[in-house]
Amino acid sequence: MPGLEKSYDHLAPHFRAYSEARAAYLGSIDRLILRRLPAGATSLLDVGSGDGVRAARLAARCSVSRLVLSDPSEEMVNSCRGLEGAAEVWHVAAEELPYVTERFDIITCLWNVLGLVSGAGQRAEALRRMRSLLSPEGRIFLDVNNRYNARAYGRLRTAGRVLYDLLRPSDANGDVSFSWRVGGKAIETRGHVFRPGEMKRLIEKSGLKVTARHVVDYETGELRGSTFAGQLFYELTKQ
Repeated sequence: MPGLEKSYDHLAPHFRAYSEARAAYLGSIDRLILRRLPAGATSLLDVGSGDGVRAARLAARCSVSRLVLSDPSEEMVNSCRGLEGAAEVWHVAAEELPYVTERFDIITCLWNVLGLVSGAGQRAEALRRMRSLLSPEGRIFLDVNNRYNARAYGRLRTAGRVLYDLLRPSDANGDVSFSWRVGGKAIETRGHVFRPGEMKRLIEKSGLKVTARHVVDYETGELRGSTFAGQLFYELTKQ
């Protein structure tokens, strides 16, 4: 299996079509963000931007004057650099975000970008670095794949995961391999799917607090009342 950055290099030519196939879900997440913007926000950092199109659209709707994109994939970064509206593009992974003096009012880390970071320690580091770049009244918005999303994985499989996690608890239980089927071929890659309790501990460990959490249906984008019915969306601030 190729390295994660190489997987995204291969996905880059197909990324726009792949994203549009999930428009209902992605659009729902974007609307949640727009309803929860900090007052007077002027800057946005997007962590794991892909081709940058979604973040550029979101920044325009937020009316921010400064947009910074970041991604570890060279091909995705090249796409981002071709966009209008981005002040800077950082070729960097989430856990290697730079320590700079600039602070951002909005930081987005969307579509399970956090799940592409290998290891619990590195995921905590990614969140800590986002926290360090956040303005005092700023907001971090992120969504992750829910390991207990029974609507996506089925009740029996989800029940098995819950039981396994109770008997043999480990953050590594959420590590998965999968493939994107695009352009008539399969691109093999890997990632992590999260338990709600795992996210709670990770967020607290990183010096952040949850100010809002929603469960969002991955197929329709509808908000759900049950933790077992969709993906997990968080709004975070500094503790």
